[in-house]
Parts: sequence; structure tokens; C-alpha cells
Amino acid sequence: MTTLVTGASGHLGANLIRALLERGEKVRVFIRSESENLAIKGLDVEQAFGDLRDKASIIAAVKGCNYVYHCAAFVSIRDGDRKELYDVNVLGTRYLMQACLAEGVKKVVHCSSFGAVGNNPDGASNEQWAVSPYEMTTDYEISKTFAELEVYKEISRGLPAVIVNPSGIVGPWDFMPSLLGKTIIEFAQGKMRGSVSGGFDFVPVQDVVQGHLLAMEKGVIGERYLLTGEQHTINETLEWLEEFTGVKKPWLVIPTFIMQNIAIVKDAIERKFFPHVYPRFNYHSIRLLNCGKFGSNAKAVKELGLKPTPVKEAYRDSITWFKEHGYLD
Repeated sequence: MTTLVTGASGHLGANLIRALLERGEKVRVFIRSESENLAIKGLDVEQAFGDLRDKASIIAAVKGCNYVYHCAAFVSIRDGDRKELYDVNVLGTRYLMQACLAEGVKKVVHCSSFGAVGNNPDGASNEQWAVSPYEMTTDYEISKTFAELEVYKEISRGLPAVIVNPSGIVGPWDFMPSLLGKTIIEFAQGKMRGSVSGGFDFVPVQDVVQGHLLAMEKGVIGERYLLTGEQHTINETLEWLEEFTGVKKPWLVIPTFIMQNIAIVKDAIERKFFPHVYPRFNYHSIRLLNCGKFGSNAKAVKELGLKPTPVKEAYRDSITWFKEHGYLD
């Protein structure tokens, strides 16, 4: 039996394919030929080349597969990427789910995002919280919300699929690296001159992998499961990084209202003069860190048997991995 994994070169995908191989599964990865694909180098996986914007390549990749993990996505916090976000995250998900239904795939686990979950102002968000059309959201969050609708459309037509929603992932095997990974590297290299207030819901990548495997095994068709972790302030995570690296955290903490006003001007300049430069922060990222949103993984714990692990250990594992693989040189 063959298991297809999309997004195998990403942070989650790199960890998931290693877990699948350890279980003895035959793994096929759907990757772009123009990417470096360091995450799969030396691994015993079958390679299917294509793009989520190319329907024919998706159909070919799904051919003969029994199980599919859809982890691929275009992630962007900036404005101006709407077409690619829609084409990859929404249409790509549509094409893949349609191909899985046509092929008769036994089960699909679609990796969505905590961004596709609404914000509960009175406490933890759970699976019942939908994104409000009146909330301020990023283009990425909108794309992941609509991608879920594409999954539900095919479920209604008979596709056996389950949705999982991880929050901010942290941990090893972060080859690309992720946006959070880049921040960790910057800190470890002593390049972080200041920080912002706020916090977020962080989850160890091993918990997210565990959640995917459990969702494939036990997840109820048509349900979604939050794979969230622990809510921590930015200051707490910087204290952990200081402990693990020996590098002092920056003493300068810029107030939120100042950062948001700076970001408004910076974002406009970047859109006009530097459209190809990916920002380290923008107005929306500052807003997300200060909106107070966090999730409950109680459903995944109760129904799937998820066993959460400490987020602090995931930060330590991330530093160790980056150091061992030369990212901190």
C-alpha cells in the first residue's frame, strides 16, 4: 500500500515522512522539481513531480495510492500574494480532493491551519469556531478557510477525509526553514536587536505528526481536530532561547501600537518598491501576536488519543537540530 504526502519538503512534511518510514510504510512524495527538496535527500521514498496548480500532475501522483496526507500549502503573511494563495491553497486542494475521490483513496488527512479557526474572545477556540467574515484576517487564513470548504465539498460526495488544524509549529527537521525557524536562527546568531509584545499558541512538530497519524487511524470522516499546544508569550519563548543558546535576549521590547504604526508604513513601502522581498513582520503578524487567540486540543486528546508534549522541549530540539545541521554557523 502506498501513502502519498504532499508538502514533503516543508517542516511538517519532513517530520511526517520520517515517521511514516519508521512505521514501514511505502511513501510517495509530491514535490516540485525546481525545489531543493533537501528534506527527502537520502530517504527511501518514491518521488512524484508536479505542482498543486497542475491538475494533471496531481492525478498522476494520486494514482495507485491508498492514503493521502495533504500537507502542502503556500504560506504568506504579506499582502499581494492573493493569486498564488488561491491557486495553491484553494484550487490545489480542490484538484487533490477530486483526484482522491476519483481514485478511490481509502482515507485523506487534510492539514488545514489554526488560522482557519475563529477567535473565541472568551477563552479557547475549539473545532466549532468558524472564521467570522467580519474578523480582520490575513489572506493566508482566508485561503485555508476556503480550502477546508473544498474538502467538505468532496466529503459530501463520498470522500473519506478528516481535517486537522495545527497552530504555530516548532521543532526539528526544519530544512527550508519556516518563518518561526528563521526567527530562532536569527536569535541564536545574535542578530535579534529587539522584540515585540504578545504571544501565540505553539505546538511541537512531533505532536502535529502524532495528530496526523492518529487522524488517519481513528479520525471520524468529516470531522476536524485542533492540533494546538500551549499559549506562551514572546518573552517566555525568548527566555527559553536564551537558556538553550547562551545568547542574551534583546532588552528592547517595542510596544504594540508603535510596531503596528511602523508596520503600516513599512508594508506600503514594501508593496510598492520591494514586492519580491518577504517581510519578517507586518501589520497582520503583529496583530496575530496580540489578539489573544489560543486553542483547545481536548477533542484530539479524547477522541484520537493525542498525547501532547512540552513546547519548551520543542524549542530546545529546534536549536539542537539547527546547530547540528550548520544553520547557526
